[in-house]
Amino acid sequence: MSVSGNPFVTYLNRYTTASPDHEAAFDEFIGQASPPGGEPLRLETRTEQFVRSRFAREHTPSIILTGNAGDGKTYLCRQIVNAFTGQPVIEWADHLDWSIAHNGIALRVIKDLSEMTEEAGARVLRDLADNWRADRSRTVFLIAANEGRLRSVLQQERLEELFREIDRQLREGPALDHERLVVLNLNQVTTSTYVPAVLRWITKPACWEACAECPAQSVCPIRFNAFRLSDEYIVGRLQRLYHILEHVGIHVTIRDMLIHLAYTTTGGLDCARVIGRMSENWESHRFVYYENVWGEAADEHFRRKAAVIRYLRRLNVGEQSIFEVDDFIINGKPDDPQREHEQIFTPALDIGGQRFAQDRAAYIYGGATAPNPEEDHPFMRWLPQCRRKLFFEWRHTAADRLFPFQHLPEYFRLVSSDPAMQMHYRREIILGLNRAFSGLYLTNADALYVTSSYAHAVEQPVPLVRVKIPADNIMLQPASGQTEAFDRDLTTLCLIIYPPPSVRDEPVTWTLDLLRFEYLLRRARGSTPDILADECELSIRQLKDTLLSRFTTEQQRGRIDFFAADRNRYTFRTLWVDDAEGRLRI
Repeated sequence: MSVSGNPFVTYLNRYTTASPDHEAAFDEFIGQASPPGGEPLRLETRTEQFVRSRFAREHTPSIILTGNAGDGKTYLCRQIVNAFTGQPVIEWADHLDWSIAHNGIALRVIKDLSEMTEEAGARVLRDLADNWRADRSRTVFLIAANEGRLRSVLQQERLEELFREIDRQLREGPALDHERLVVLNLNQVTTSTYVPAVLRWITKPACWEACAECPAQSVCPIRFNAFRLSDEYIVGRLQRLYHILEHVGIHVTIRDMLIHLAYTTTGGLDCARVIGRMSENWESHRFVYYENVWGEAADEHFRRKAAVIRYLRRLNVGEQSIFEVDDFIINGKPDDPQREHEQIFTPALDIGGQRFAQDRAAYIYGGATAPNPEEDHPFMRWLPQCRRKLFFEWRHTAADRLFPFQHLPEYFRLVSSDPAMQMHYRREIILGLNRAFSGLYLTNADALYVTSSYAHAVEQPVPLVRVKIPADNIMLQPASGQTEAFDRDLTTLCLIIYPPPSVRDEPVTWTLDLLRFEYLLRRARGSTPDILADECELSIRQLKDTLLSRFTTEQQRGRIDFFAADRNRYTFRTLWVDDAEGRLRI
């Protein structure tokens, strides 16, 4: 390899906004340039297969692709044009409206409605509405459009019938068998599905053959990262981070994933910088993959700009001090035949250096010569990095406890369908909801009590029980979101609440994501109500309002249900008011 370095590193840095070589237009960049030593990234997606299969039918529907910028709408349009013309699309900046003859019909591909003028965009949607109403149209559309722009043009043009159908599919999900129009919202795609494929492409051995003659290869964090990110276990742990983001309701775009994984590999470094500093005593360990995942060495501007890093920094496992984890970092495991500590921490932590081992030995054996106070000891600065490394490489259940979620392992076991656990945790969820609904430290989980507060004559509101739903009417079960139109590997928990016996209505289904699950279990187990309140209280209030509006019946005249303080607990009571005799009875 020449001093100029591995050209694949230069190519990879064009994906990451940390580099001045970054390409903002990802689709055009991928289409125009092939990586040295390998093939360009090609993601086989279920959405592309679905679109191609629909356009291969005799009765072809029009398809609208919506989603965030970076979700791959333009990329999908490119693949469809490639498939039906047989020619690769190299440059199509001037082809905003591309017409293709296929199977006796004209397929019009609009790669981005937002790039068109308002007049041109309105004309396209008017043509779509005309063809949609026609009995037998020989023109169909593939339109990539931002949802906001799409709705705005439809309303301005007063295309009410088309607007209602698009709005229905965006709210309820795509009508996959619709003969005239299918709307696919790419926000429903779980990007975690693609993480292994992207990392296999990045770490392909052919792309790193140029490093064989590099004088800096033994101390190069980029080469070290490429080698470690080919490990299937580490890939699974990185995918786990994306899973957690999805389970707290965060959608990561394809573009943001590519930026993040490219930066995780290179750390924003290039070969010239590594080779130029190899003779210096520089901290190359600050650019290893388990630091880059959280952008530890990145400047604040890039941290704010890189969406995945911005999300993950709220889940930074290096900031959680768990005794079992820190004890292993400091002391290892005595008489461990597998020598886990040595395999994980030496010599890789500082890429062949000795500072970590020296600081650890000084901390353990320093005695009176150690700095005072203990927090100032040089070894303390290694702990966050060690925790992050353990998260990826220590095959121990304690590694997941580094997240700021107390009930993460329980949540994922429930998601994986364990009926015995579902029965047990159903009662805890009911207890957490009872405490959240009433604001009282209730202990009863035999029923769900939906309350409303009465504060007409007292300073402290009194929660009155408006609906009492037996625990047997409530089910906790996983719900898969898989569909043939999306790569969506996201199974969530659902709480299904059937009405009380006196009410005839459909059940209420409430999605119990990771944040809500964590909040309610903490409430059930005695935590203070302020933790996760900002994230969860609004959705819980909405559930309460739904239950009150759907399941409330007119109570028997003179009856009031409430909770009364009874020594160290609250007890369910009924107050009867006898208007005729002017008496109260509890």
